[in-house]
Amino acid sequence: MSRLTLEIGQVVVETEAERVRLEAATPNIQEAFRLLAERLERSPFGRFGEARQYALERLEISALPLDELLSPRGAERLADELYRQLLRRST
Repeated sequence: MSRLTLEIGQVVVETEAERVRLEAATPNIQEAFRLLAERLERSPFGRFGEARQYALERLEISALPLDELLSPRGAERLADELYRQLLRRST
């Protein structure tokens, strides 16, 4: 199996939280994308080539509160939600 690479151009987090709390979420966001890449590599998305690039152009999550993102399972929750969005788009 070839290694899947995710190229992330921009991540925008819209929140009313203070900047310090938001910056604390950065490691969890990075880990979430690493987990997402692992899941995609094991899924049919890992075999789509150009279609895979199209599917990843824009993902938007609005249902994950900042407190949950900062929690010990925050990265996993974000990766799960991103993966669910990709599955919805592919059906």
